[in-house]
Amino acid sequence: MKFKHHAIFNNSLDTLDWEALRNDEKESPYFLPYTLKDYLGKVDVAEPSDFTSTLIAEMKQLGLAKLFSIGCGIASQEYQIKKFSDLSVTVSDYNATVFRLKEFNIFDECMQLDAFKDKITADESYMMFFHRIDTEFDDQQLKTIFVKCHEAGIRYICFAPAELLSFKIFIAEVKTVILSFARKKPRVFCGYARSKGLFKKIWGKHYKLKQEFTAGNGFFLLESIEQ
Repeated sequence: MKFKHHAIFNNSLDTLDWEALRNDEKESPYFLPYTLKDYLGKVDVAEPSDFTSTLIAEMKQLGLAKLFSIGCGIASQEYQIKKFSDLSVTVSDYNATVFRLKEFNIFDECMQLDAFKDKITADESYMMFFHRIDTEFDDQQLKTIFVKCHEAGIRYICFAPAELLSFKIFIAEVKTVILSFARKKPRVFCGYARSKGLFKKIWGKHYKLKQEFTAGNGFFLLESIEQ
């Protein structure tokens, strides 16, 4: 099961444009600062989150020393993983704002990547990291990414959905409709919230659910199915 998700932005966007949001200081949650000082002021923390600590521990237990993130955005979660571990962290995104992250010299590698057109330059030595990117794709697109990961030999994927489908999602959508009317701002389609059952159907031919974690907003650890 899935449900359409919308949002309201401060600027005049009527369709989702992540590059515009990353470059717009008025869109504070999505803005990627232009200087290292401002970036650290936005993402730096004194202690790792439960999510960070859990993922780092799980990677060590699996013997994995490298993480490859697709659709990193401002890479705040990836920053924590890099800061609080000795893991190699590669971040990627499909728009050019990822090169701003490269200038900060925090991550081991930063690259512009179209997950559908470009080769995924990771293998079985990596943990693939999908952090809150599921709403960006329709079901078939998500399936395609899982197929590409499997073909690349990637054994483990940390899949952290933006939010699983719940009654709370429906309430949030009602609030968005009300705010849109009150602020005279358009509701911008931002993808779908999906149920756990639908996710399992999407990855099911190539990956299986190894373990489910509740740290942070929760994540699924997926393991490849030998074929």
